[in-house]
Amino acid sequence: MHHIKVEMNIAFTGKWHSGSGEGGFFVDRLLRQDSHKRPYIPASTLRGVLREQCEKLTKVLGLQGGTDPHSISSAGHYPFHKLQSPVDQLFGTKYCQSDLYFQDAKMDYEPFYPAMNISRCSISRALRSARQKHLFQTEYANKAVLKTSIRGWHRDLTVLEQDFLPLHYIILLLGLQSIERLGGDKSTGKGNCQVNILEIVYNQQVLTWDGIENGIMEILELWDEYKEQEGL
Repeated sequence: MHHIKVEMNIAFTGKWHSGSGEGGFFVDRLLRQDSHKRPYIPASTLRGVLREQCEKLTKVLGLQGGTDPHSISSAGHYPFHKLQSPVDQLFGTKYCQSDLYFQDAKMDYEPFYPAMNISRCSISRALRSARQKHLFQTEYANKAVLKTSIRGWHRDLTVLEQDFLPLHYIILLLGLQSIERLGGDKSTGKGNCQVNILEIVYNQQVLTWDGIENGIMEILELWDEYKEQEGL
């Protein structure tokens, strides 16, 4: 059994929006807020963005990519111990659940600045011009630091004898470090952020990110040798 816990914060460097799916009397797109009226990032949003980043990393490393978690094809029908993709083993498939749990990213303090409303107009991508009668307002949060954590319990991960941490968890941590935007309106430059890993605990052993960074290249070289031996 492999157990990992990652404590981190997400520092937004500018305006960001996490939509509630509801509108108000004056604002069409309201911020999602917790019971203390503070905006937050839902765990499902963080999980989806992180899975996408991990998918990109597996392609760069020459490993097998994951299956579409929403697809009903037979690709994800394999039992968990037969899944070949590190992403599928970390996050699971439509037919095979993984014990990787995310917490909502929330503030533990009162925001210094209230939410701001910005008027916008919908743009037609085909005509590249403003659409008539499509003026709306979006509610944005200002700079903030949110805290969250990830916990995972996994069996049957392929681990080389020399590894101090499974490659799957290396991909998970690198995926976190590569996140640059979160929330809605990312295409308009909103949601710029930096993920700061505060603590990593693997099988009750506390690890530092600096120590992991120093060993990443060695682990990747060992895995290249392993793939050649196994014909992967």
